[in-house]
Amino acid sequence: MRQLLARAPLFSGLSPRELEVVEQTGQTFSVERGRFIFMEGDPADRFFLVLSGKIKIQKSSPEGKEQILLIAGPGDSFGEAALFAGTSFPASAETIETARLIAFSRDSFLTLIKRHPVVAANMIAGLSLRLHHLTRLVQQISLEDISTRLAGYLMDKLKESSDPDAATIRLTEKKMVLASLLGTVPETLSRAFRRLSKLGIIAVDRQQITIINRRRLAEVADGKKF
Repeated sequence: MRQLLARAPLFSGLSPRELEVVEQTGQTFSVERGRFIFMEGDPADRFFLVLSGKIKIQKSSPEGKEQILLIAGPGDSFGEAALFAGTSFPASAETIETARLIAFSRDSFLTLIKRHPVVAANMIAGLSLRLHHLTRLVQQISLEDISTRLAGYLMDKLKESSDPDAATIRLTEKKMVLASLLGTVPETLSRAFRRLSKLGIIAVDRQQITIINRRRLAEVADGKKF
C-alpha cells in the first residue's frame, strides 16, 4: 500500500519512513460497488483517499435529480473541506466500482500535518484544483449547451493522455454516470454524441471515441458556434 500512497498527490514528497507513518495513521477498508461511504448531512469526522476503484461525489435534489460533482479514482482524496470546516458532508459519496480506501480521522490527520507540513501544502494545492473544477462545472451547466460540455470533456481526456497526439479515447464511465457528470440525462447526451459525429468531429464505436477533427472539437469546447 505504501507504493500507492507514494503516487497520491496528497503525499507527494514524503520519505518512505514518513509514508509508513501515514499508513499507520489511516484505516484501510473496502466497499462494494453501489454502496454509500457517506450521505449528504452525515457528520464530517474523517476524509478519504482512494487506493483502487472509483467513487462518485454527488448531490441530489428533492425530486431525485442527481448531479455528479466529482469522480474520484486511485490517488484522489475527498471529504477534506467539510472535515476541516467541522461541519457535515455537503454531498454524498457512492462507489461506482468496488473500491479500496484509506480513511483519516480529523484528530489523527491534524497531528500528521503538524509533523509534516508538506502534506498541508499538498492538500491546499489539491483543494485549489478542486475549487477550479467546481467553478468550471457551474459555468458549464449554467452557460453552455450539452454539445459544448461534451466537447470540453473529450478535450480534457485528450490532455490527460501521455501521448500528446492521441486521437482515441476510451470512456470508462457508463452513459448514465457521464450524463450526470455533464449535468444532463442519457438521452440528451446520446444526441450530443450523434451531433458531433454528424459534423465529422468524432466517430463513436461503443466506448471508444475517435477524434477526427481535433481543431473543430477544441472550437466547440470553447463555445464557438458550429
